[in-house]
Amino acid sequence: MKPLVAAVAVLVTLATVAPQLLRLRIRFFKWLHWTWAARVLEEHFATWVVFARFVLAGLAIVLFLFGVASAL
Repeated sequence: MKPLVAAVAVLVTLATVAPQLLRLRIRFFKWLHWTWAARVLEEHFATWVVFARFVLAGLAIVLFLFGVASAL
């Protein structure tokens, strides 16, 4: 049960820093000279952040429910 709690905490933390991680990804694409990929991420930045937070929050909820179910 403790690893699941840790996994939920990590996912929630990642959801809060999603914009910084996306900016890092944009810089990495620019470093690779993949300007098309960086441009797509920059043009739809807010949508990507919401999507990343939604996915991470969904994973955290699933892990939390799995942990509760396994504790019963």
